[in-house]
Amino acid sequence: MKLTNTFKSSFIVTIISLTLTACGSSSSDEPKPPPPPPVEDIVLDYQDVINDLVSTDIPGIVLLVETPTTRFLGSAGMSNLETEQAMQVSDIMPTGSTGKKMIALLAAQLADEGLLNLDGTLDTWLSDDILSRIPNSYQMTMRQLLNHTSGVFNYDEINDGEAYSDLFLAEPELLKTDIDFLELIFDHPGYFLPGEGYEYSSSGYSLAALIMDEVLGDHHSIAMRNRFFDPLGMTSTYYKGMEASMGDFISGYLTTDEGDLFDSKQFLINTRKADSPVVSNVEDMAIFFKALITDESFANDTVKDTMLGEDNRGEEAFGIGVVTYNGHVVYLHAGLTFGYTAQSIYIEDTDTSIVLLFNCGGDDTCATAHDGLINTVLENELK
Repeated sequence: MKLTNTFKSSFIVTIISLTLTACGSSSSDEPKPPPPPPVEDIVLDYQDVINDLVSTDIPGIVLLVETPTTRFLGSAGMSNLETEQAMQVSDIMPTGSTGKKMIALLAAQLADEGLLNLDGTLDTWLSDDILSRIPNSYQMTMRQLLNHTSGVFNYDEINDGEAYSDLFLAEPELLKTDIDFLELIFDHPGYFLPGEGYEYSSSGYSLAALIMDEVLGDHHSIAMRNRFFDPLGMTSTYYKGMEASMGDFISGYLTTDEGDLFDSKQFLINTRKADSPVVSNVEDMAIFFKALITDESFANDTVKDTMLGEDNRGEEAFGIGVVTYNGHVVYLHAGLTFGYTAQSIYIEDTDTSIVLLFNCGGDDTCATAHDGLINTVLENELK
């Protein structure tokens, strides 16, 4: 949401600037000054931009900016501080919540095929053992889980995030799944009654995944591979903690209270949860998002209306945020997990894909650099 606010603020500043420029006055009795010389467009070198962002707090960056006529794919910094391995454009990282759109798309497709009723309540699929421990769950619908109107408490926020962090950091060799994280919110009051508000909640996506496992009779990652990754040729995308044998990912770094960086990779290898499901690279992420918005054979109009229709919208509902920047509709979703930051953007009217990956995450320095890079690219691409 911080990112969305940044976009809105930039847009407002731009509109004010243009308005003030248009409000000047002149007198016909005064001589007109000569016209100013033409201003040449500044050519922005994205490689210089990301090189300048790398620091002791930001080990490495990968950036893709692709339009119908231009393509920048570049990397800067290091993927591993211990070995001093240079970051590669093909490097794979956890993408955090950017993967929520994949979970939502699978649910929307299953609904379109008549296999899943998005307006069914959770007791249609889940057992009392789970539902009795989550307040108001018997009144929640699948749709509300996906558009963040269910009111279910976000397990990221239990004890100001301490319980969530403790679970991540404990026994990294053990597999942790959706139900392990959901147990953090057992018996915790919700934000509001289902359907009576909006509050972003990763817990809803873990519940949605458990429902799809029941509907499919298998883990939902299998359907995602068969429907998404393989047909689109996404050979660098894997379901984290489920498809570990199919690929690896680079190190990510957290800043400690003492200001030191430590490698967080080991704590994510064995986590398997639907709120941040996949590891990927920038090219695969761009392929998926563009196909979701533009490819009728991949996501038909009914599915897209489910995910993007006005009746279903809220901030980042169905895994997709929608903002307006300089008059353009921008589809986006950021991702943040321990030691990694991601952003995936698609602008339909200019056919522009913007994807970035940082192997840092969880501190203000990384977040500020991430937000600033996005605004720099958008300002340059949407002049």
